[in-house]
Amino acid sequence: MAAGFAGCDSGTTDDGGGAGVINLPTAGSGNPGAGTGNPTAGGPGITAGAPGTGGATANAGAAPVAGGTSTAGAAGAGVLLEGIPLTPTDGWVDMASNTLGVQGAVFSFGDPTSKTGMVSDFLGDHACIKGTAALVDKTSTACSTMMFTPPATDCYGEYWGAAIGMNLNQPIDMTLVPPAGGAAVAFDASSIKGFAFEITGEGIPAPKDIRFKVESATTEFCNFPTIKLKKGANTVLFTDLVGACYKSPVPTEPLATTAQNALIKITWQVVTNTTTTVPFDFCIANIRALPK
Repeated sequence: MAAGFAGCDSGTTDDGGGAGVINLPTAGSGNPGAGTGNPTAGGPGITAGAPGTGGATANAGAAPVAGGTSTAGAAGAGVLLEGIPLTPTDGWVDMASNTLGVQGAVFSFGDPTSKTGMVSDFLGDHACIKGTAALVDKTSTACSTMMFTPPATDCYGEYWGAAIGMNLNQPIDMTLVPPAGGAAVAFDASSIKGFAFEITGEGIPAPKDIRFKVESATTEFCNFPTIKLKKGANTVLFTDLVGACYKSPVPTEPLATTAQNALIKITWQVVTNTTTTVPFDFCIANIRALPK
């Protein structure tokens, strides 16, 4: 795939990304994800992007009581719910293109190991990544010496995986030459109940290996284990998302509804584990916000 917008991620806060001409991403903000079974999340990453005309860069950088009865089990049906399209153009969603005023970069990012060799395609309306998510290697030098790549603080932060992200409220910084995406700020998503999207591609990770998240400046919320992402159409509501969903037993709070008035970005993460690497080759398409 041709590479487009890209970024990187490893730690509990985002702070890195690609850089370049107007159509390339800049820096990051948010709270990337965690590996399986560990509450510490990981990675630098993302306030990326700016509107542009394309460009290429490679290797940048649910319990019913709490989660409701909605599942991404609509997946594979091939039909998305009605909603407000959030369609990127060359890695950028413009606020004029949707009635919610969502604006920001669509980009890729990954931990230091998983991002190596990762290829991204964000030209046109594509949002695609291909690569291999790292094994959580507890025998590695980083883990054995406890010398993690900042801001990671443990092995799951060092090897948290790879992801596609979308900033929801990212102004264009006109003081930059050329103008580019500035720091992403909070977006009030109180008028919507969740998101619908399609997952396509030849190498979609198994449901246990892919996760949907919404993130505020301080907290990430991910789908309950009973909410499975699959090939085709998926619907995930804020009531399907909980803080630290990877903990065992699965936490039942807080739900994403507690932070939806101040979201920074949404994310599709390839999740890592201690057994094997996870190859991936997939795209996210037809992203829609679902009005209440």
